[in-house]
Parts: sequence; C-alpha cells; structure tokens
Amino acid sequence: MSKDIRRYLVFLELLSQDGGLVTWEQIETALKREGLNFSTSSLNRDYKFLVDLGFKIHNVKTKGYKLEVENTEEFSFLTNLFKRIALSNLLNKSVTLEKETHKYLSLDETSLVKNFQYFDVILEAIKNRKEISFQHTSFYHTNRKDVKTHAIKPHLLKEYQNRWYVVGENDQGFRVFGLDRLADLKVLDKPSFKNKTEEANKKLSHTIGLNFSDHKPTRMVLRFHASQKPYLESLKLHRSQEEVADGLDGFYTIKLFVSYNFELKQQLLKYGSLVEVLEPDFVRDDINKELENAFKAYQIA
Repeated sequence: MSKDIRRYLVFLELLSQDGGLVTWEQIETALKREGLNFSTSSLNRDYKFLVDLGFKIHNVKTKGYKLEVENTEEFSFLTNLFKRIALSNLLNKSVTLEKETHKYLSLDETSLVKNFQYFDVILEAIKNRKEISFQHTSFYHTNRKDVKTHAIKPHLLKEYQNRWYVVGENDQGFRVFGLDRLADLKVLDKPSFKNKTEEANKKLSHTIGLNFSDHKPTRMVLRFHASQKPYLESLKLHRSQEEVADGLDGFYTIKLFVSYNFELKQQLLKYGSLVEVLEPDFVRDDINKELENAFKAYQIA
C-alpha cells in the first residue's frame, strides 16, 4: 500500500474519531504504530494535500489539528476513495510482489466487473459535458425483442451493490443505466450541455438504491430486534439514520428521512420478522400486504 495513502488514512481516522483537537503527539504515535515515519515537514505536506482536496482541517498553531466533518463537502466520499485506493494497492501487491498471497483471498463472485472500458469514456464525457449514446439491455422490459438505443446527457457515475451505473438526463428526465448492460457506447458530436451533477446527487441523496421515487422524502421509523443493532450501526441503511430512544428492551429503533422506493422495500422485507415499520402508515401497510402475499404463497392448497 502506498505510504502516502496510509498516512492520509491514519490522519483522517484520528481527526474524525470525536471531532476534537488532535495533537502532534497523537499523530506521531499513530503513524509509528503503523510503521510510518513522523516529521514536521511530512505532516505539513499531508495537511496541505488534504486541505487542497477539500477537507476542512484547521491547523491550530502549536496545538494540533481539528476537522470540521459537517463542513467538509463529500467527506464520506473522499475518505471512502482513499480506502478503495489502499485496498486496490494491496490487491495489486498480492499479484505482482507476493504471488502466493492471492491464494489467501476470497473475493465475492457476485461482484460484477463488466464493461469497465466504458467507465473512463463516460467519466470523460461527464467532465467534458458531452452526450453519449448506447444500446441498453433492460432487466425490467423482458418482453422487448430488440435492444433499445438511448442518448443521454451523463451527469454522474454511481456504485450500488457491486454494480456501476450512469445517471443521466434525456427528454423523460433523469434516468439510470447499468454499465454491465451497455453496448456500442459512443460520445456524440453535439454542443456541450449544462452540468447537473449536483442536481442528480441531490435527487439521490434521499434515495436508497437507484430508483427515483414519486414519494417525497419523509420520516420513517423502524423497530428492529436488538440483535441487528451492531450490523445497522456499522453499515447504515442511509446516511440520515439516527437511533430513537424508546425505552424498550430487546429492540433497536431508528429513524430515517428517505423516499420510499423499490430498493428500500426490498431492504425491509429481507429482515422479515426482525423489523417492524412504525411510521409512516402507507409504508407499514405496503410491507404488511407484501408479507401477507408471501404467506399465501406458502399455504398448502
């Protein structure tokens, strides 16, 4: 793993732990624990690089550093990106430097890496505000005989459940297409369009998954069996997730602010009897109806 990436991760981990002041001594101890050298010049370089990248870090003279997580736009994305790079470096090392290492790795075979050659092309098209066209095989319209060709103004590349998607816009509004189902991708020679990446991100900010919903974002309260608490705390359903103190033993209650859509419905159904929807009523009724239909399917005629 690149030593620079390791240094950034150690620095950010310390800064984000409690939002308090991190002293030089704490940084030095953490770096040396990871087998990394410490010096004033290297620390200043790390600080400058992270600030230039967008992290709101204050250098409190003679005392240390303080991070404003709330005011750091895309904090989660940037830290996640560093972790991805670090993992990529480790995987690369397992192949190129220690050829036996890969034997000790078990990768998820459901992770879909397909049409990755389109990733760079689409990313450049987004940056240059160029329309793209492609053929798309739909998983939803299974009765469609011919592969349909689409033309969109691409605004965003988004990952969800081990797949990559392009979020773009056409005459019907914002649309989402899986990269694994694209073919014959072309960058069109048309005038550049207005970038709407921020708008696309905003539309998805209250969405679990990728399906844009007709439902407006609303408060949702879910009561889980207490056994699910560590899983839900370590991997939240949504960034708006907060615990609700209801005083009930044996349960873990959370609230979300999200739009109800197909992916969220799937997430709730997978928990079965381990979750109860308390609010809103229309979601509670929908889940109840789905569970009743499932029960009927298992009844003996």
